[in-house]
Amino acid sequence: MTTLADSRTPAVTSQAPEASKGQKNRAAYAAFTANIERLCRTDPGAHAALRAGLRRDLNHPRARPMHRLLATRVPEECDDATAQAYYTVASLIAAQPRHAFSPSQEEDEHDTDEPEAAQTQNLQESDEADKEDAPSAPAPYGSSFGSTLGQAVIAQGASLRMSAAENRINLLTRQSTRGIHLHLPAAVNQVRAAGAPIDWGQLLADLVDWPYRSGRISRRWLQDFYRITAAYQD
Repeated sequence: MTTLADSRTPAVTSQAPEASKGQKNRAAYAAFTANIERLCRTDPGAHAALRAGLRRDLNHPRARPMHRLLATRVPEECDDATAQAYYTVASLIAAQPRHAFSPSQEEDEHDTDEPEAAQTQNLQESDEADKEDAPSAPAPYGSSFGSTLGQAVIAQGASLRMSAAENRINLLTRQSTRGIHLHLPAAVNQVRAAGAPIDWGQLLADLVDWPYRSGRISRRWLQDFYRITAAYQD
C-alpha cells in the first residue's frame, strides 16, 4: 500500500509547477508590453528605435538599436523564435501613432507616486489572472487577434469590411513563423484604423507559441473571429 501511494504522489504534485509557470508567463507578458508602452511614451529615442525594427529580423542592421532596449527585457538565453516574438510585439507597439502614448490625467497622478502605481498594476494583473484562470475562458491570456479583427468589423462606423477582414484572418492563419511576423503589421494597421483594442500580452503569447502550436492558435483566432462576426452582414 505504501508503494502504491508513493507512486501516485508525483502525478499530484506535478500539476503545481505547471500552473505556477503559466501564471508567471501571463505576468511576464503583461509586464513586458506595459513596460514597452511606458518606454515609448516617455522616451522618444527609444520609441523611434523600436519603431524602426518593424518587419526586421533579429540580425537586421535596423534591429541593432533595439538590442540596447530589449536585451534586459527579453528572457535570458531564450531561443531566436521567442526573442523574435518579443521584438515584433515591441515594434508593433512602437508603430502606433504618437497620440496613442499620451498619458491621461489619471496616469499622470499615478506617476507621481510610483509605488502606488506599481501596487495598482499588480492588483489589476491579479484580477485579470483570476478571470483568465476560470474554466470558461476561451483563451489563457486574453483576447486573441482573431477576436480583435472581429471587433474591428462590427465596430460602429468602422471602415473594415467583413470580406477584407476575412481575407486577412485567413492569410494570417496560413503563415509560417516568419510569415506571421511579416504580415502582422498590415493587419494591426487595419484594426487600429477601426479603433479596435489590441491585447498585446495575448498577441505576444501567441507569437511565442506559434512555432509549436500554430495550428491550435490559428483555430482559436478563426473561431473567435467568426463568433464575433456571426450576425454581421457585409
